[in-house]
Amino acid sequence: MSTEQLSQEQTVRARKNFAVLMQRLASIGNGPVALAVGCDEATISRMKPEKFQQFAEILAVLDLKIVPKEMRCFHERDIETILHQAKRYMEHIQGVDQLEFD
Repeated sequence: MSTEQLSQEQTVRARKNFAVLMQRLASIGNGPVALAVGCDEATISRMKPEKFQQFAEILAVLDLKIVPKEMRCFHERDIETILHQAKRYMEHIQGVDQLEFD
């Protein structure tokens, strides 16, 4: 799959996916990854430039993104609702004495 076939948004997402993938791979190293998936370290090294880029593009086309497992994903609409409610609440606060602290 060529980047020329991706939309601009998909290209940006693919670039970000690839960057996260490469950063994580660099932090862990090829050896542990190769051992875990049952291949040679050299295989992982050969996959890096082209195959991992293709994988990142596939994820982008599927509207998926790579995030570290410690991250949590929330629907944007839900966050907008929470922010809206918080702003509305704060509009009514005139001073610190109105806030309850336990």
